[in-house]
Amino acid sequence: MGHDHSLDQDAPESNGSSMGLRDAIQSVVTVLGLLGVVLTAVEYWAVDRYLAQFGVTPEEAGLDTTVLLIRVATVLVVFGVLFIPAVMFWPGVLALGVEGGLRQRVAHRVARALRRPASRTSLLSAAVGFCWVLMSLVEGAAHVLAEGTWVIVWLSGFLLSVPVLHLAGKSKRMGAVLRACIVALFITAFALWTVGDVMEERGARAARDGRLGFLEYALGIRTQYVRADFVDTDGLAPREEEPMLYLGQSGGVYILFDCAASEVVRRPAAQVQLTSGVGEEGDRLAAEVVRSCARRE
Repeated sequence: MGHDHSLDQDAPESNGSSMGLRDAIQSVVTVLGLLGVVLTAVEYWAVDRYLAQFGVTPEEAGLDTTVLLIRVATVLVVFGVLFIPAVMFWPGVLALGVEGGLRQRVAHRVARALRRPASRTSLLSAAVGFCWVLMSLVEGAAHVLAEGTWVIVWLSGFLLSVPVLHLAGKSKRMGAVLRACIVALFITAFALWTVGDVMEERGARAARDGRLGFLEYALGIRTQYVRADFVDTDGLAPREEEPMLYLGQSGGVYILFDCAASEVVRRPAAQVQLTSGVGEEGDRLAAEVVRSCARRE
């Protein structure tokens, strides 16, 4: 009886393919976990630098590490649901632009090329440079893009990470983990430097002029314009209804900033009633806060 050797030849290839897919998914999960830690650290640092300009800590404003971690985890879960299927089928996705029978061969060649350590090192280093460019945009997109600064930033990230990632890739057992940690380290260091400086500047501007921006809201800082109506209580100086900046709350205590007096007001929620506006009413309230800052002596 004849024996069909084709089945024997296909089995190892199928097993290797399944192992490669499993390793790829494990790597993605590891990277997402490290990314969660990195993003939480960067977000906490940015929030801390912003609120420090008012003399307030993130915990006082209700933005401790647990709250920030939950927000980051939610984003990463959504990202993972979209990204992991893309990793599973990325050779075919990259070959979508190729017509006919060439599609399968192109997908196979792309997958084979990225199995090489040099290709993976180049791809990861390019990703580091790309992340550096994205984070540098918070300092001003016009400056970074118009003057060609993004090229210098991308090359810096690429060239600095290439030798380190190359050395880490020589470890057969821990290479993938080491590379993921190195990428996270490079991104974290640059983010702490860039985002921290930007948020410190924005916090100082908000405390000085009462002007808020979108980046603060995107990072989870819920500063808003409010009108505070205080209740007279024993032991506390009476205050009139005033336009203020609401910085947050924790433990039933509102944290407000009186721009006219340049002071932080901490009052229990039961002793102050806050109202905010939308549309034209919100614009009028914002203008009142800005004018109160201008009256500061």
